[in-house]
Parts: sequence; C-alpha cells; structure tokens
Amino acid sequence: MVRWRNVWMLQLAALMQWGILAVKSDRFIDPEEYQKFPKLFQYDEYEDCRMTYREQYVYCVVRARVRPDDGSELWRNISLFSEDTRHYDHRMVERGICVQNCERFLYAGESHHEGDHSYAELFRACIGQQLKDGYNLQIEPDVQVYYCYNKANETPPLDFLGVIFILVVLVIAVLVIYSTAYDLTLQTAQKFPQNYFSTPHKTSQDNLRTAFSFPRNIRRLRDPLNTEIRQDLSFLESFRFIQMMRVVLLHIVLALAKMPKVNPDATEHILHQPPVMLYVAEFQNYVQTFFSISGMLLTINFLEHTRKNPHFEARYWLDRLRARLYRIVPAYAFILLLEVSITRRFMVGPLAQQMIGESQAQCRKWWWNNLLFVNNYVAPEQPCLLQTWYLSADMQLFLLGITTLTLIWRWPPLKKYLLTAGILWGICCVAIVTYAKNLPPLMSKNLKLYNDYNFGHGYFQLYIPFHMNITVYFAGMWAGFLYYRFREARSSFFKLQLQWTVLWILIVLYFLSLFTGAWVVQNQATLPALFLALYATWFKHAWGLLSTIVQLRTALSIARSRFRTFFSHPIFAVLGKLCYSFYLIHVTVIMQVLGSAKQPIYFSIRGIFDYFLTIWMRTFLYGTLLCLLIELPANVALKELFESKSSKKSPVPTSEK
Repeated sequence: MVRWRNVWMLQLAALMQWGILAVKSDRFIDPEEYQKFPKLFQYDEYEDCRMTYREQYVYCVVRARVRPDDGSELWRNISLFSEDTRHYDHRMVERGICVQNCERFLYAGESHHEGDHSYAELFRACIGQQLKDGYNLQIEPDVQVYYCYNKANETPPLDFLGVIFILVVLVIAVLVIYSTAYDLTLQTAQKFPQNYFSTPHKTSQDNLRTAFSFPRNIRRLRDPLNTEIRQDLSFLESFRFIQMMRVVLLHIVLALAKMPKVNPDATEHILHQPPVMLYVAEFQNYVQTFFSISGMLLTINFLEHTRKNPHFEARYWLDRLRARLYRIVPAYAFILLLEVSITRRFMVGPLAQQMIGESQAQCRKWWWNNLLFVNNYVAPEQPCLLQTWYLSADMQLFLLGITTLTLIWRWPPLKKYLLTAGILWGICCVAIVTYAKNLPPLMSKNLKLYNDYNFGHGYFQLYIPFHMNITVYFAGMWAGFLYYRFREARSSFFKLQLQWTVLWILIVLYFLSLFTGAWVVQNQATLPALFLALYATWFKHAWGLLSTIVQLRTALSIARSRFRTFFSHPIFAVLGKLCYSFYLIHVTVIMQVLGSAKQPIYFSIRGIFDYFLTIWMRTFLYGTLLCLLIELPANVALKELFESKSSKKSPVPTSEK
C-alpha cells in the first residue's frame, strides 16, 4: 500500500510540474499603448459639486459609447483590446459629471438644460468635446444617464416599507427588553440556580416569554457536546466557518469588479495570471463543501431518528421541513425587508445607486421567489440578494434528500440504487448541459458583465440550479450512511482497501484539476466540445467528493489527531452557529462599505484585504446581532407557538445547515 501511495505522489508531483510549465501568463498590452486609451472611469469630485452648488447641485453618472473609427489606430487598439472577456469594454466610457461644471465648460456658466432628456444632450456634448480634444474620437448619439443625484433625492424619502422596517425593529427591541427582564426576574426568584440560562423552563409559557432573552440566546450559541455523534461531527462547524470566510472574500472581489477604478488596468492585468484564473475557477468549490455537509448531517439525523423511533411516521418529513423554516425564514425575511426599505438611506455618494439601486428594485419585484426558495430558477438573472440562490438550492436538495431517505427507509434495498442514481444524475447533467449549450466549463471573470456581478456568464447555468449540485449532496448522504454503519467499528473502516483507493484517486483528480484549470481557461476556444463537457463535470465535482471523504474519515477517526483537535475547538462551535447570519448579512455590508465611496477606487491586492478586514469586522458584529436578536429567539418562539411537545425534540443534536 505504501509503495502505491509513493507512486501516486510521484505522479501527482509530475502533474503539478506539468501544470506550472504548461500555463504561462498571457502577454498584456504595452503600458504605453494602454495609457493612450480614454479613461474608462472618470468622476468629477462629488463633494466639491455638492458643497459648491448646494441646493442646486446635480450630479449624474453617465455611460457613453465611443463611435467606431476604423481610420484611427487608437480606435483599432481599443476595439481589439476590448474583445477579451478579461478586459473591460473600453469602447464604453463611464463618467461622473457635475452638471453645473459641464455647463460652465460648454456655455460659460449659463444653464441651458433641464430634465433627463436635455441632460443627455448636455453630457453628450461635454464627453464628446473631451474625447475629441484629448483623443480625436467621437461618441455615439445615445448617451445612457444611469442616475442623477440632487438635493431632493440624495437621501430617499421614508416610504411605507421603511416605516414597516422601523416598526419591526421597535417590536424586536421591546421583545428583547421584556424577555430579558422577565428571564432575570425568574432567575432572581429561583435564587440564581447553576446553569440557569442553559436550562429550559418547565412551562411552555415561560419558554415563550423568555425566547428573546439576550443572555439566554448568548448561551444558546454554545450547546454542550453531550453525545458521541456531536463530538464526532463538531469539526464540521470549522469547515463551514472557513468556507464562509472564503465566500465573503469571493463576494468582495465580485463587488470590487463592479466598482469604478482609477486603475482598471490592474484588474485586467491580474486576470491574465494563471493563479488568479485558477482562483476564480475554484469559486464553485466553496458551496460544494456546504452541500456535502448538509447531505451528511441530514442522513445522520434521519438514521438516528429512525433508531429511536422504530415506528417511523411520514410526519417526520413535515416536521423537519417546518423546523428548517422556523430557523431560516425569520432572519431571511428581516434581511429582505432591510434591503427593500432603508439600506439606500445609509449611503451617500455617486456610487450608492450603482451598488444598491438595482438590487433594491429587484428585491421589491422578486421578494416572493426568495421566500418561496425558487429564485435559482425564477428570474435567476435578476438576483435580489447575490448570495441567496444557495439557500434555494439547499432547500430543494433538502426536500429531495429527505424524500429519498424516506423511500430508503420504506424499501431498504433501494439505497444503493437511489444514491448511485443521484450521483450519476448530477455528473451527467453537468456534462450534457455543457455540451448541448456550449457553455464554458469553468467559471471565469467576464469584465463585460461587471455591472450584474457576472450573472450573465454562461457558467451560472451549471452553478445555481439544484439539479446541477445533486452529486456532492448525495455523496454527503452516502457518507452519512457509512458513518452510521462504522461508528461502532471504526477500525474496520480504516482497514478497507477501497476507502484508501478512493481517497488517493480523489486527491490526484482534485490536484490535477487545479493544475490544469488555468490552461483550460486559456485554451477553451480551441479545445473539443466533448472534452470541455467532460472536464466541466470533473472540475465541478473533484473538490466536493474529496471534501466528503475527508469529512467521513475525520468523523470516524479513532485517535484525536492534531488536525481534528484544532478543527474541533469550541470556538468553531460558536462561529458555526453564527455562519447563517453571517451569510445573510455580508452582501448588505459589502454594498454599504463600497457604495459609500465618493470616487473611483484604487485597485490592489492590499486594498482587497483592507476591504476584507473592514467588511468582515462589520459582518461579524451585525451577523452576531442578527443571530442573537432574530434567528435564535424566533426559532424558539415559533417552536413554542406551533409545535407539540413531542415534535420539539430534535432527533439528533446536530444542525442541518
């Protein structure tokens, strides 16, 4: 066995070396030629305009397309450079224009224009004159006035939804104050018993009245590891949290691509680097870990429930769905209400509408498809909240998974057929859809789509539908069955030759996908369609399957290795509990931080991490409050209101997040 592992390690090293040598950074345009291009983003000073013209100021964000001129070498260079999807479209320039400055530039201070239509004529004249003087280029007649700010609309008025949001916040505040005071009164009456806040009250009425108790909800963040299963699976919280951190970084990068920049060439140049191509391509792997964990926990919960309840009832299906909705809907609905009501009021500057306006409008139109968990199929190209497609896909996979488990309980011989069919279905779906629709096999950054966070990228057809993510979810379910089978005979599992073989095959396949990803991105235009289809399904599933077997092996490990000890640290149990609220709030925080900028930003790696630290600190604060004030107490209150005593008992003290 050791000999074969050494051989495989040598093969893996050879593949890594080949990947490094095979992929070279593309040649970027000569910097001197690039500097001849018209500035892609150019904004007048917003605060100067606002302070100089005070009540009369008007500041507009405008986009204008450069008119083709084949006789101009500069135009030909611009056109050729803009064809690459890793480059912005330099044929379209974006300007932040102070209307009064534009009028002074053209008409020596006389005001000739009022209304959006005449503003468009004014902007066409200003931008056209600047391009003609500086670059001998002209612009097309149609100018897009994206949004205009003035004294009247810089802070949107408080509408009906804003009033509703404020009332909801006040109600929550009253509930927290009352519930906390009542809980402290009971604690005093009982003479401060030990572990008071971690002990449920004897009556349902008292449990309901203390549901929003702040100290009690703090204690709920740290449930004791009082069963062997909880101890075995405690490391999963750290896996979830680490992937959550990566998701936040991913969405910051996507949002920064949407931001106007003083140095757009830095973004374009970095996308030519093979490590960055690979980093972008691997975005998809983050959620695969979540899907695998969800499938594994769902199965273990189900098996433990059927062990304790031999007379299984179909009502379990409804009970689990209801418990899931109690946990995720209240905080989700609160964030949706925040998005459609007052978020924009906290942002002042020329980028506010660009960062939040479209999202807010789409939330007002499509809020229902979020709460029905179908937004990954219904209008997915118009996302309300960038991250919530995952909640819908996970809900759909949960329903499919629990239905499959019910069928397996009723007809046990179906287990291997149903799980195998689910895994093969996902594999075949990705390959067939990639081939039939000629989709890119990997996610890549298309800067032409920067305004809609790349949701127009063809790869998203492979990314957000739940039926494209079945394979890893069902692999997680299979891991749950294996854990339950071998947890009483752990050494038997590690003696199996098959699990070692599968582990090393998946390690090789995963690292091979890593070190060939950038090469495929660079050469996909010349590669056969069948190869791209097969590569797409390989790359999509390599990490998820490897993550699944790592989870299984860690859960069944006999010795407390340093690996497991570190990832089972109690701090991760708390952070894992907070992850859902972090996930809900982090995009809103990103929009707030970036949308408050007054000028195009300077893009750099250091800048990314500066933004990451700022956004993560706020996400941690706001997410913790969201969890303590809404998610946890609402879950308890809804259970007390609508569930019988028997159904309040969770079958296994683990969470299906």
